[in-house]
Amino acid sequence: MPQGQFEIQEQVERQLQKLTPLQLMTARLLELSVVELEDKVKTESYENVALEEGHGNDEEMSEGETYDERPEPNERTNEESYGEDDIPVYAPPTGKSYEEVMPIGDTKSFIEDLKRQMYDFNITAKQQELIEFLIGTLDNRGFIDRSLASISDDLLFHFNIDADIAEIEDALKILQQFEPAGIGARNLQECLLIQIDRKLENSSDESRKNRLELERKIILDHFDLLQHQNIDRIAKVTQSSREQVEKAVEGIGRLNPRPGLALCESADDRSQTIEPDFIIETSPDGMINIELNNGEVPELRVSRDYADQLKQYQQQADKMNRAQQEAFEYTRQKVEGAKMFIDAIKQRQQTLYNTMKAIVKLQKDFILTQDESQLRPMRLLDVAALTGQDVSTVSRVRKGKYAQIDGQLYALDYFFLRARTNADGETLEHREIKQRIREIIDSEEKSKPISDQKIADILTAENFNISRRTIAKYRNEMGILSTSERKRI
Repeated sequence: MPQGQFEIQEQVERQLQKLTPLQLMTARLLELSVVELEDKVKTESYENVALEEGHGNDEEMSEGETYDERPEPNERTNEESYGEDDIPVYAPPTGKSYEEVMPIGDTKSFIEDLKRQMYDFNITAKQQELIEFLIGTLDNRGFIDRSLASISDDLLFHFNIDADIAEIEDALKILQQFEPAGIGARNLQECLLIQIDRKLENSSDESRKNRLELERKIILDHFDLLQHQNIDRIAKVTQSSREQVEKAVEGIGRLNPRPGLALCESADDRSQTIEPDFIIETSPDGMINIELNNGEVPELRVSRDYADQLKQYQQQADKMNRAQQEAFEYTRQKVEGAKMFIDAIKQRQQTLYNTMKAIVKLQKDFILTQDESQLRPMRLLDVAALTGQDVSTVSRVRKGKYAQIDGQLYALDYFFLRARTNADGETLEHREIKQRIREIIDSEEKSKPISDQKIADILTAENFNISRRTIAKYRNEMGILSTSERKRI
């Protein structure tokens, strides 16, 4: 061997974490949205003959062989006993599914649900007839796109129902109190106003009420400016700041412009609709209800026939021939696969629920007010620490999931607010930094716009630790043009 060259053999001890098949399957299921999960369950049920839909019998089925997609009541109430400073949560009504909250993709059940809501109101037989007729005239947006006079004529000529415009309008006002909010509106403006008024009725927070009042004023008095996104003009006529108007317009943008979407969707179109994985409802007294949307995922169980067949093979293990041994192995794999899939579904649902519960706890003020300024800095690590889960698990839950809060849809990414620190170690929300960037650009000389590097230097002098690249990123997120594009001669 040449001089200076030699080999050294070392023994190094390493600790490697290897996931079990159940953990791997659970991790994969966590990444699926509720619509994707429905497809996965259908595929698994088709490929595994030992996996069946239906209720299990506790006396006959062994542990792990049944699956109920909803957490047991004690899991949803006893575990949510928060301290005085924590968020109060009440358990949802047993068996309440997402379709009962806001049906999607099923025209028949949607119309039936609207008709069922009539029984919640003290109405006359004639009003019931009128409301049923109005429901039948809804277009694919959920609007009444006809004059009340023409509706009155139709009722008389085709159904021999004599109803004047005032009676029809009274029936329409009752229909407009139904869920989802905005149903029965005669145009987009009225649809949005109905939703805003519903929120105002249920709001006790003063700051949120002020924001909703501004949203209502913009929709009612300045709808044309809103449609053209003329923020500066709206700010001037409403005597509000640009920031207040931007937040109000953002809030309006989260309203549902088509509350009757289910009327024009078929079940085959459901996968093209963003369907929330979580349903969150708040009440004026500060209570928050968290519910998993299980979509059309059925209850699952291990096939009794295959379970019994496996037991028979096990009882005669010493007497089996080769063909029977192969049949035994096939049955064993299918039964164990079915059990593992059911357990993975259970773990997925519980993990999703625990993660959302932690997010709601950390973002309590925003959940109750839906005021963007109430969002607090929150990292994956914060949620993981609260749930006792791994950061990668929280990341999988966040991926591609949505939460519906009082009828408004939010991606889970929205709740994870980044934060930066200044030289003194103080935490600064990136929204504060964005606001300062906007102030600097608004005050610049238009013929000599300030560069991103100069803005970074100004913020650094103000004790913000931020780079030129981050300035450019935040500027792009706010829709502000580059230095050269902002230059005016």
